[in-house]
Amino acid sequence: MNEENIKTLLTEEKWTRATITNYTIPNFEELDAIVEKIDDSEELLEVKNICDEYLEKNKNSIIAMYLSGSIALRRKSLDYGNITSLIEMFNENKKYGLVEHLSLKVLNRFEDKYVIRVLASSYEKTNREEDKYSLYERLVKVDYDETDLLQDIAERYVSKGNKDKALFYYKKALQRFLNAQNLPAVKEVWTILLKMIPDDFAYLLGLAQRISVRFQGDQIVQMIAQLYEVAIEDEDWDKGIIVLKTILDLDSHSEWARERLVDCYRSKYADHSRLESCIDISNLDKNYRDVHSAIDDFEKNIAFDKGSFVYHKTWSIGRIRELSHENVVIDFPQKRNHSMSLGMAFSSLQVLPKHHIWVLKSVFPKEKLTEKFKTDVPWGLRTLISSHGNQATLKDMKAEIVPSILTAKEWISWQTSAKKIIMNDPLIGFLPNDPDVYTVRATPISYDEKSLGIFRNEKRFYQKVRIVRDFLESGDPETEFFMEMVQYFVDQCTVYQKVNDQVIASFLFVDYLCDRYPFLERPGTVDFKHLYGLLDDAPKTFGAIEDSELKKSFIDNVVSIEDPENVEKVLISLYPYYLTSYIMDMLREQGRQKVIEDMFRNACRNYRENADLFTYLARTYDRKFWEKKIKIPFETLLTSELQLLDYAFNAIEAKKFTNENRKIAKTLMTILFDERLIFDFLKNANEGSAQRINFIVQRMQGLEQAKKVEVKHAILDKYPDFVFLGEESSSTEVVSSGLLVTKAKFLEKQAELDRIMNVEIPENSKEIGEALSLGDLRENSEFKAAKEKQGILNTTMMRLTDEISRATVVNQKMVDSSKVSFGTEVVLENHISGDEDVYRIFGPWESDPNLHTISYLAPFGAKLLNHKVGERFTFEINEQKYDFTVKSIKGLSV
Repeated sequence: MNEENIKTLLTEEKWTRATITNYTIPNFEELDAIVEKIDDSEELLEVKNICDEYLEKNKNSIIAMYLSGSIALRRKSLDYGNITSLIEMFNENKKYGLVEHLSLKVLNRFEDKYVIRVLASSYEKTNREEDKYSLYERLVKVDYDETDLLQDIAERYVSKGNKDKALFYYKKALQRFLNAQNLPAVKEVWTILLKMIPDDFAYLLGLAQRISVRFQGDQIVQMIAQLYEVAIEDEDWDKGIIVLKTILDLDSHSEWARERLVDCYRSKYADHSRLESCIDISNLDKNYRDVHSAIDDFEKNIAFDKGSFVYHKTWSIGRIRELSHENVVIDFPQKRNHSMSLGMAFSSLQVLPKHHIWVLKSVFPKEKLTEKFKTDVPWGLRTLISSHGNQATLKDMKAEIVPSILTAKEWISWQTSAKKIIMNDPLIGFLPNDPDVYTVRATPISYDEKSLGIFRNEKRFYQKVRIVRDFLESGDPETEFFMEMVQYFVDQCTVYQKVNDQVIASFLFVDYLCDRYPFLERPGTVDFKHLYGLLDDAPKTFGAIEDSELKKSFIDNVVSIEDPENVEKVLISLYPYYLTSYIMDMLREQGRQKVIEDMFRNACRNYRENADLFTYLARTYDRKFWEKKIKIPFETLLTSELQLLDYAFNAIEAKKFTNENRKIAKTLMTILFDERLIFDFLKNANEGSAQRINFIVQRMQGLEQAKKVEVKHAILDKYPDFVFLGEESSSTEVVSSGLLVTKAKFLEKQAELDRIMNVEIPENSKEIGEALSLGDLRENSEFKAAKEKQGILNTTMMRLTDEISRATVVNQKMVDSSKVSFGTEVVLENHISGDEDVYRIFGPWESDPNLHTISYLAPFGAKLLNHKVGERFTFEINEQKYDFTVKSIKGLSV
């Protein structure tokens, strides 16, 4: 019907000769209403095909172009080029309202760079400046070749006084200029950032180091020199020294940097008594000496000063009291005023900074340090790491402060807080080759760099995939850190010995990343079809992939490269390894309803071979779906579920695929008993169906007895006179509710059965095995005794199993004291003896005639049942006559 309406619309358009100028937004909204009424995916595709065929002869049909493109967008297909063509047509004719309407329709589905540009251009022509820049911000997120536009956006935010936004886009622009190797643009943005954030020294220093990795030469040195000028404006000599060292790392022969480094040291240590001596000894101001060696010598020498703390391996912590050009006088705790030569001091003493943990321990009382560590965990963390040569594990830290500062219990709490700080503090990093060794950084470690460190040290493949996915939520994909992570997966899918799940997953992940970030280069030497063809077992390989999104991608690729005649077969083979609606939805979209029905029927029929699949389908689709859509009767479905449950119980007992079968059993128990599916069936089942279901339930060895009893009771509720298969109906053995018992006896019998099945029978089997090993069974008394015991145990087990299966636990509310019944005490006037006889009525399990406790199933007990107070009755058992009157009846505690 819809196809005919579309053909009519196209014909009318042709005869009315509608042109571009005639179209308005309401015209397109009317067409949208037509498309929205089509629910069936096949019919929707048919309408698109009609439009596409029509366009082959009528290429300017606006209706055909719009409907074809709209249906593609609705199906999330990239084949929406006809809408783009319409946007171009209306843009050329300056119909900007329609350009916006159609562009937004596309952009609601896809971030199309071309459409964004066209729409931004139309906004510019209509003076919609704010809307234009909103689109520009959207564009730079998807077009990674855009660089100048980022700087343009940043400059606009500067003009609006929004510094934070401006900085965000300047930093983005700088990263893209770095990637593009555009040094002039990098220098321009660098200069802007120096002016905008002169106080953010750590970021600027880190940025300078990143720039120096990408570029070399005097221009880079000059750029970093600008940071030096910023650093010393406030006479922060430490920052100046750090920058100058960075320059000297790039150019060790820079006289300018060396001279200024000496100046900074002189300013920093202006009050040091040995400043000039240290400069002279190290030759720091002499160009012939290697600058890095000179810096090391200078810093080692300058550390020795009056008041400095030192460590000696024998005398522990001391403090320099006096210092001359020849001698050092040190106060150690056990050796005051100790004098040694300066040369000896350099070789035997380690200078400690005043914040070193050893110094702190020697200066402050334990109570004060304990309080400091507990209230300022970040400080404690940095102190411990820096005290350990700026390389410390948590184990090292614990050894340092437990028990000298913190107790073992206090350490646990402190460590938990420290781990959170380690992950979030940008100035705490870890060694590239060991993530357990932490360092304090001079420059902040970015989220990107920290992610790469975690990625490098992760050994599990799919956890690496997860790290990259997490990175893409907060990290910058345009950094070198991201590129290194991507390269790992490129290598995995291009260099391999055998194609396995990780090779396939790497290709699919790289393919996904290349789609999302067009600046990435696809590996040209490999494709999915080639890798797929090399698989030994595609379903098992697919099952080994541990990432849900990559599994979807695998399925999509299989559909695109497989023979159309074979697609449905392959999808069905993959289904057990990806139990979601994804494959089902794909089959529905392709109109493969019969394939779906056959899969359901096959899973139900061959439930053992398709255990996971059948369990998933049984859990996901209710019985009405199975009955109406799949045409499988309720009893057939229930029978397969029960038989699979029995199979799972047996497999667990045999220790076969225990974990998998436990999951199956748990799911089926939930469906059958917790969600009451089996009882829903029994409410409406005929006696034959109830008999069949009960037979399966009762023979399940792994099903707890209470569940079996519950099923029997459900059947008896519907059919009070029901005779269970293999059981005789007798008024002396069975009542409508089964065998009546007290809770205490029921638990006792269950425990007895459990002991026989799980202790005595296994022990007996062991005894039989040991007896067999003795040989000659004819004279083997041990074997005969063990076999006799086996017969007794089996008989007892069968009897208890039967009795427990028939047992009904009587609670207090069920005791009826208006007549003689289970759980009552009756006082009888014996007219033959003239005595009063007292009897307690219970079941065979509780019966003890010596204590006047009799079973309601025994001949004597059965004759007493149902008589009320005041009734006189007589009976005869084994030729003995009885004549009683009921004097009183009371309920007993059960």
